[in-house]
Amino acid sequence: MDQKITALAQFLKDSAPKAVHEPQGKLTDQFVTPTSAISPGADDQATIAERSLTGHYLQMYDWDAYFFCQKAKSLALTDLPLAVLQNFLSWQADDGYIPRTISPNSVWDEGDLCKPFLCQLASEHLGKNPAQASLSIPLDQVITKLDAYLNYWITHRRHASGLFHWRNVLESGVDNNLSLIVPAQAAKNENTEVNNFIDGRLIACDVNSYLVNEFRAFADLTSRCQNEELSRKYHFLALEIQNLMEDMLWDEHLRMYTNYDPQTKERVKIRSWTGLLPAIYGICEAKRGEITIEQNLKSEEHFFRKSGLASLAASEPLYNQAKRGMYGRVVVSNWQGPMWVLPNVLACRSLMKFNQEAVARKLANRVIETMANALSETGTLFENYNCETGQSLWAPQFISWNILALELIDLIG
Repeated sequence: MDQKITALAQFLKDSAPKAVHEPQGKLTDQFVTPTSAISPGADDQATIAERSLTGHYLQMYDWDAYFFCQKAKSLALTDLPLAVLQNFLSWQADDGYIPRTISPNSVWDEGDLCKPFLCQLASEHLGKNPAQASLSIPLDQVITKLDAYLNYWITHRRHASGLFHWRNVLESGVDNNLSLIVPAQAAKNENTEVNNFIDGRLIACDVNSYLVNEFRAFADLTSRCQNEELSRKYHFLALEIQNLMEDMLWDEHLRMYTNYDPQTKERVKIRSWTGLLPAIYGICEAKRGEITIEQNLKSEEHFFRKSGLASLAASEPLYNQAKRGMYGRVVVSNWQGPMWVLPNVLACRSLMKFNQEAVARKLANRVIETMANALSETGTLFENYNCETGQSLWAPQFISWNILALELIDLIG
């Protein structure tokens, strides 16, 4: 194996434990931050979070923690996944709400809901016999809390159409996703007030894709807990969402899934990576999934670029490689073109599942080469990279789902 790739693998393994922290403040279990080798919660009393100043994330974030935990066992961090789950559940309000960003002494991004990955986290790490798992919260309470959390999604984020929306673009985690803020709202220095953005009403591909997986995971978990009534409820809800996505979100012209504005009854015709998710997760009609992958994901005109998959298609007029967010709200992260490791890993998993190993290896090579070169040049890793040149962009010491690059290293052998 190339020395740079070997160094990358070792750096990831060495950095991962430095992102994991012992119980502190209101976080009564072990927790993980996206940034490695920092003091967690050091900015809890600050007006502006360090993420906006230095790119360091000092809190625990919903999907960052979930995807990091997928490698916990191989990193000898076997207690971490259930500890993460228990930390989030411990912050649950009476109405089922769980915040997406928690810290030793504060909740950040208050009002934003924890993204739908908690049931998947529980299902993946509670084992075949959940009753035997080592939990500080009784298993029946875990099930009750997760059910309340899903009901909060249903009560507060479900449109009359039956599909779901985000509270805002920041809740989605894809901070300046053009398919949520759309070009009419994205002109620089225009419509920057929160209330002028329509992101809170758009039916979004990503949240519905995540919820299909989340409902399935909870159905599986509750079945293992011999609660067949709950299992059936969420199994059928997942099927309902899948069918509604086919009816409302498929765009024949773009040949992929899109977001949808229920007020104007129009699809948001923007190629964002989030519109690839129904195909990547294999939760859509098979032929449409094949079309999405062949004509979009694998297309060098759209997503398949020199340094990996673009977060916004290169064919889009506002495609850019800015270091930080452009067009729309003042945000930290830029998802309007740069390469992020997470979509690439999810895509490689999908390609392998659909027997497209050669394409998966090609994509993995591009991502790993980008990361290995960046590490060699800067001595650390970042959250995103220039999709055309491989240049490191923002958020140094970022580990989070970058740890999943170990999968890509194994893939290219």
